Amino acid sequence: LFESAVDLLSYGTMQKLDGKDWRRENLLSLAGVYKPKAKIEESSLPAALVQYLADYPHIRKAVLRLDNDYTGRIAADTIKTLLSQRYAVKVAIQPPPQGKDYNDCLCMRLGLPVTKRKERSKER
Repeated sequence: LFESAVDLLSYGTMQKLDGKDWRRENLLSLAGVYKPKAKIEESSLPAALVQYLADYPHIRKAVLRLDNDYTGRIAADTIKTLLSQRYAVKVAIQPPPQGKDYNDCLCMRLGLPVTKRKERSKER
């Protein structure tokens, strides 16, 4: 699972560079994440993930490859907790080995400059 399509594609590219077939994995972009409620149990899972699990009930393991920032880490912890409670899915959290996200990681690997991001306001 990825926060964005760019991160999913960057991960797939790194898999291909390593000689692996990225198409053998079930990859899903969540199109962003959100801050959970104060009580995690009252939070909801991303709609894309709920639909994906309904469409592919054979999935028993999820790897959360969300951004390595505060929002990504708290979202990963929340999704892991909720998935473990509501589905028979084993969950692992695997942030990028370097950089903020998998696109940064790919850029660093290829020696490309990492794109600077504007600071977001807290009004989200």
